[in-house]
Amino acid sequence: MTTSTLVRRLLAGAGLATVCLALGAGASLAASPNAPFVGTFYDQEAVSDTVAGDYPCFAGMTGTITGTDTVSGRYNNAPDFFHFEATETFDYRIDFTDGRYVIGEFSAHFTETANGESGIGRQKDSQAAQERATVYAADGSATGTVTISSTFHTTFADLNQNHQVDPGEITASVDRFRVTCP
Repeated sequence: MTTSTLVRRLLAGAGLATVCLALGAGASLAASPNAPFVGTFYDQEAVSDTVAGDYPCFAGMTGTITGTDTVSGRYNNAPDFFHFEATETFDYRIDFTDGRYVIGEFSAHFTETANGESGIGRQKDSQAAQERATVYAADGSATGTVTISSTFHTTFADLNQNHQVDPGEITASVDRFRVTCP
């Protein structure tokens, strides 16, 4: 998965948590002050983007990525609390400008927990991911495999309560990141 796609997913997750905290808390309060709002989530979309030198093992190479991104999961939302667990799969093909191409799949399990205690929004995200892709020469012959595995965590605390990400409000850690190239 490209860097820009990961950033978009993390920002979308933050937005989803914020919206669910706001909407779920209102819906929960209307039914009962402590009633949770529980449900499932499914989204599938076609992806087309430019890979500008950030695909592992192809440093500096530009290509076009196309594929299908699917996210499915479940959530539990109560006043001042949100929990989401999901699985994401991304089946893709990248066509590089030199004729080589890659066909692969990214698969991740991620969790997100957010709460709005004391007016300060706090959010924790964790993701464990595996990616495997076969590399093909311009003539269509397989030349190797790219594998990527990672585990990372991010935490966001809206310390000044302005509902924006400001310096010092995000921490991140990478527990594992491994790439093998052909």
